[in-house]
Amino acid sequence: MRMVKAYGGTCLTRVSSSVAGGLEQFFYRYGRSVATHPRKYILACVLVTAFCCLGFTNFYMESRPEKLWIPQDSDYVKTLNWQAENFPDDKRVELILFEAENVLRAEYIMEMYEIRKAVWAIAVTDRYNRNLTQDDLCFRVPALGGQYEKELRNIKTQLFPHRDPNSPFDWSLELDKKVYYTFYQLIPTQCLEMSILEIWGDNKTIIEQLTDEDVINDINTASMSATYGYPMDFLGVLGGIMRNETGHVVGARSSMAQLVMELNRTDVDMTQLANDAGLAEEVDLGLYTWEGEFIRVICNYTGQSEGLGVFLKAQRSFGEISGETIMGDVSFLTVGIMILFVYVQLMLGKFNVVENRPVLSMLGLLATVMAVGISFGLCSAFGLAYGPIHSILPLLMLGLGVDDMFVIIQCWNNLNQEEQQLNLEKRMGCALRHAGVAITITSLTDFAVFIIGSTTVLPALQSFCIYSAIGIMALFLLQSTFFVAWFTIDQTRLEDNRNGLLWCYKHKNWTPNDCSQHDLCQMFFDKIFSKYLLMKPMKVVVLLMTAGLLATSIWGVTNLHQEFNPVWFIPQSSYLFQFLFRAQKYYPEAGERGMVYLGALNYSQELPKIGELTETMKRNKYISSVDSWYDLMVNYTKLDTGEEIDGKPMNETFFSKALSTFLFSPMGSPFQNYFSFDGKLTMAKPAPTVVASRFDYRHTTLNGRDEQIAAMDQMKEMVNAANFSDFAAPVAMMYSSWETDKVIAMELLRNLSLAMIAVFTMTLLLLANFISSIYVLICVIFTLVDVMALMTWWELSIDSVSCINLVLCTGLCVDYSVHIALHYMQVKGTRDYRVRLTVRGMGPAVINGAFSTFLAFILLANSDSHVFQSFFKIFFGVFVFGVFHGLLFLPVLLSLIGPAPYDTDNHAIPEHDDNGNDSNDSAVHSKSIEIDGRTYTQMPHTTL
Repeated sequence: MRMVKAYGGTCLTRVSSSVAGGLEQFFYRYGRSVATHPRKYILACVLVTAFCCLGFTNFYMESRPEKLWIPQDSDYVKTLNWQAENFPDDKRVELILFEAENVLRAEYIMEMYEIRKAVWAIAVTDRYNRNLTQDDLCFRVPALGGQYEKELRNIKTQLFPHRDPNSPFDWSLELDKKVYYTFYQLIPTQCLEMSILEIWGDNKTIIEQLTDEDVINDINTASMSATYGYPMDFLGVLGGIMRNETGHVVGARSSMAQLVMELNRTDVDMTQLANDAGLAEEVDLGLYTWEGEFIRVICNYTGQSEGLGVFLKAQRSFGEISGETIMGDVSFLTVGIMILFVYVQLMLGKFNVVENRPVLSMLGLLATVMAVGISFGLCSAFGLAYGPIHSILPLLMLGLGVDDMFVIIQCWNNLNQEEQQLNLEKRMGCALRHAGVAITITSLTDFAVFIIGSTTVLPALQSFCIYSAIGIMALFLLQSTFFVAWFTIDQTRLEDNRNGLLWCYKHKNWTPNDCSQHDLCQMFFDKIFSKYLLMKPMKVVVLLMTAGLLATSIWGVTNLHQEFNPVWFIPQSSYLFQFLFRAQKYYPEAGERGMVYLGALNYSQELPKIGELTETMKRNKYISSVDSWYDLMVNYTKLDTGEEIDGKPMNETFFSKALSTFLFSPMGSPFQNYFSFDGKLTMAKPAPTVVASRFDYRHTTLNGRDEQIAAMDQMKEMVNAANFSDFAAPVAMMYSSWETDKVIAMELLRNLSLAMIAVFTMTLLLLANFISSIYVLICVIFTLVDVMALMTWWELSIDSVSCINLVLCTGLCVDYSVHIALHYMQVKGTRDYRVRLTVRGMGPAVINGAFSTFLAFILLANSDSHVFQSFFKIFFGVFVFGVFHGLLFLPVLLSLIGPAPYDTDNHAIPEHDDNGNDSNDSAVHSKSIEIDGRTYTQMPHTTL
């Protein structure tokens, strides 16, 4: 079928002809201008970069998961924002996890006690030079056990001789209220800790005398904390529980200890807690310093018992390790630059003292670094956060920057004999004229893809795409300006026979050696690749390979699953990952714990609604338990006053008195922190107006994304259906992941669909041929399908990182095919000969550009970061499949059903002589190439 000519009479071709012609004229004149005044352009680039880098003064790094991976209009984020403003949590929980084949052994209990003593011994100094220990920084609660237990037992026996002293006992119900309140004020307080050590309290003598049988007996019978005198669920702190045939516990794989600390809000100074990565935490300096010592003590602890593993998580761990990881990623960037420098030097220069280009290679890489600085500076100036995935952006820029360098240098090497006779300024204009359109197509396409990606609802992806889009445009401008200017100066040096490294040294009577004049890569594409690729059997093999690969990949994509877990963003070698991995392994049966937050309700009148909500939650199949103060308050009030308040509105005065009485009882005192009052809660006085409250619940074990999202949505529906008069919402830590899982698949589909539209639109406009644009789009789609299948086989899932990677793939894999399609449209002859010309002329540039991008990421194979590992695996697929479709499948497809070439008869690019007069000398615009003894004309649009 005869294809419509690109520069014919249609509206599309006329517009595209105007765009392409205008671009070529612009880049020719721009190249001449840069080559005429290289030092001025270099200075301008340096000044602009320096000005943009001033934005680093506003740089900050975001590590909070809710600010990175969750839509900011989601219920989860709204609830967290409300909680931070109306119900700030002053508690910071430090966790220690013990792991062994069976932690319920006497020697391991003793080891846990020794670690507890080591933590108690930690002492730090705050900014007021006060010595602080855990006892000064912890959250304290009344303690009726320990040394007071025997005395209280005797008092109970004397006051109530007919009662069993071991039976449940509530002092507030047995004593007169005035007597009880006096007694309550005398109750000592202790730091709140929850662990199996609370079975034996702080009694070293008892712990030293324990046997393995004692430990098993106590764990099956104990229900009260020896320190606090409160009921405590000791089985709840065990993981991997082993039971016998009667259901009794006989062992456990792990035990968790929780230390609850309390920050001093009057001493919070965010500026003093900003670390090297730009992180800052809302915590006072004394507690923050104590946590650092806590981490050091536990990590460095060497116990005497073999087989017991000790792991920890401090409140500051996530932000601290995120910062260390990002700062540590600089090593990948540094070594990546060194590898790329060696490769670029090998490919850009020749192996002799004059034609090698080490300085130019370094300056080309410097342009990439400058582009990164511009991107980071501008984005920081406008308040865009830097996230953990932004670490790979410099490596991405390096790969793209080197690709543009290869394009410009290759176009310079491809100048024909007539063009090579022009002065340096005109030669540089001709080279940039050829290269300009190609790097414009790739840069604008990548820019469009990232701009589309920036419309996502995921903050981390949005920020990354904006950083990338600005970086790509900065890179495009710098490589076509800064690099071209230095290239001009370097070429002047070369033509003056000056040393490639020491420019001041001039070689006299220099001639290049024969070895340095052979380009093995070019020879391979000339003599081997282009010849054998177009043989009929090879065409059949390529088409069958493509079809087989596509069919297999489609099957692979159907097995690709969706999963998001913030734990993956922690390096696997870190102590935090080791803790979180075991916590998820040993405590999945506990179910996800959540809280229902309630605002400034009319509590006396809306208590029935709270009761109805708790009952509804208990009946839900996704809720395993509800720990509500409402149920306990109903029972306590009935015992104390005889009033049945369940399901009934209450008088405001009665409610205030009943609530205060309940919260100062042994049953209700643990819930004092579950309320926020408009005033101070005082013993023996009515409670102030409640402005916020909460209660706890726990989900059942949930299997997979569908159950998790259903459980979360049903929980929200139950709270909304209660129809409270003020704010009411449930929240759980894992809701952050579930909110992301709920939208990530649709976001990926949306972003990829819009990216495909952008790719097709840009290539259609700049290639000016519908069929060629379709072929490029097919190559991009095939590559993406293959890469997504590789994700399945390499055990990756659809998450925020892979979503970003696939958006990147869309931009990068365009480069491999669009250069082939563009070159094919610019040469004339039979389809096979046009393909041979294209592969011969474009093959080296495409493979060098692809391999340089791959080199930029090769070091990530050794990273223990999920982000970096994902980038390596996916970009390995982009390199393999992108090159396959660009250099094998597309040329074969074009040789069989390729479109007609551009009609260039009436489309000449005007050149200017030294006097500014136009010249349409066709010798300047065409290039003769000999293949198999026949001469073919390469038309003026030839670019790389």
